[in-house]
Order: sequence, then structure tokens, then C-alpha cells
Amino acid sequence: MIEVEAKIKIVEPSVQRKKISSLAKLISKERKIDDYYTLEKGHYPKKSLRIRKIKNQYQVNFKEKISYIKGVHAKNETEFVIAQIDDFIWLIKELGFRKWFTKNKYSEVYQINKNFHIELNNVQNLGWFLEIEYLAKRNEIKKARHEILKIMNKLGIKENQIEKSGYTKMLWKKTH
Repeated sequence: MIEVEAKIKIVEPSVQRKKISSLAKLISKERKIDDYYTLEKGHYPKKSLRIRKIKNQYQVNFKEKISYIKGVHAKNETEFVIAQIDDFIWLIKELGFRKWFTKNKYSEVYQINKNFHIELNNVQNLGWFLEIEYLAKRNEIKKARHEILKIMNKLGIKENQIEKSGYTKMLWKKTH
């Protein structure tokens, strides 16, 4: 799937929560603990994989950038569940991967439709963000970007409010 998304730093989550509730239905509240692994050393890595723990489940994720237009990212996303997490971590370490970062966030997930949702995220050491995400097929990227910009407009968000950097890059800059 292609993840098409915009991320916006927000100051008043309660105000945005009310606006979001008028457009989408709250479907979950969850703590997401993400460990990032890479083969690179000494700098912010160009590529890494994420292992996310949600409750008692582990998901492996890798994203590859496709485009960034009008504040909206499109990334090819590969994601799968791992049953034997200790064996998987042993394997990737044997292949030369090293853990370089951990991110902790609390998410409220609101669904617009099956492949379209809004997340209100409180990222440890960064604060509150709003993510508008559309999971699309490759031929739907333009449509997805358009739908995201429509939702931003309904929420009163301007393109210049979009945060271009990902959470890991923002956290990395705070510590390096």
C-alpha cells in the first residue's frame, strides 16, 4: 500500500479533537512504542525499519519515499506482523542492523472510511500532532492527496502549518 499523509503540529488538542469528531469516528486509543533499526552509523539514516509494539503484537514496517507535494508525503509502505519477535531481532542484528532510536506515542485514531483516517498523536518529547492519512493504491495518490487537503481545509489547517519532517528526524535533531 501507499501511505499518503500530512502531519501538523498542534497546540490545543482539545480544539482539534472536537473538529475531528465532526468528520470521523473515534475507533481506538493506543500506546505505540516504536524501535528503529538501521545498517547505517554516525548520522541520521536514510533507511531504517521500524518494529512497533501495540499491546502484545509486534509489527515490522519499512517506508520508501515516493513524493512530497503540497505538504503531503506519499510513501510505499511494507508492513507485517511478527510472532517470534526475539528471533526476528536476533536475525536482523546478525545481518548488521542496530537499534538507533525508540519513539513513544499515544494515538487517538479516527476513521473517515476504510482507508482514510486522522490520528491525534502525543509524541513523547515533541508534543501533539495531527496526522491525516490515506492508504492508497499507486494510481490513487493524486486523489488521496486531494482528499487530505480537503480534510485539512475542513479542520481549518493551512498548507504552511504542515510539518515536513518525520517524528524520528525531529527527535534526532533534539538530541544530536
